[in-house]
Amino acid sequence: MIPRKAALHLTPKARDIFRKLIDATSSEGIILKYEMSSQHALRMAFKFDLVKDAKKELSFDDEGVSLEVLEDGITPKPPADSWNDGLPKLYIHHAAFMKVLGGKLDVKMNTETGDLIPLLFDREGNEMDPNA
Repeated sequence: MIPRKAALHLTPKARDIFRKLIDATSSEGIILKYEMSSQHALRMAFKFDLVKDAKKELSFDDEGVSLEVLEDGITPKPPADSWNDGLPKLYIHHAAFMKVLGGKLDVKMNTETGDLIPLLFDREGNEMDPNA
C-alpha cells in the first residue's frame, strides 16, 4: 500500500542540500538512520548515510521521501507519484520510521568539522531528542 503523504516533511534547505550531495557523490539517495551514537556512550543519534546501491543497502521496510516538488515549486511530490519514479530520495531507515513519522527535517552544517547535522522537529515544532 502506498501512503497518501510522505512520512517526513523536508524543509527547502534540506531538500536542496540533499540534492546537491547526491549529485556530487553520484549516489542513489541518502538514508536517515536512528542508531547508537558514535560520540556519546549509551545515547541514540540520528545519522545520514549515502546510498550507493539501493538494491543492496535498502530493505523493503525502508521508506523513500521524494526530493522533488510539484509545478508550484513548494508542494512535495506525493508518494503515489514518486514511489517508483527512479529518482534519488531521502530514505527513512525502518528503525527510524516511527521516531520521525509526521515530523519535519531540516539540516545544519557544523562549520568546524563539515558534518551535516539532522534537525528533526515533531508536529508541534519542538526539536526531537533521539533519546526521548
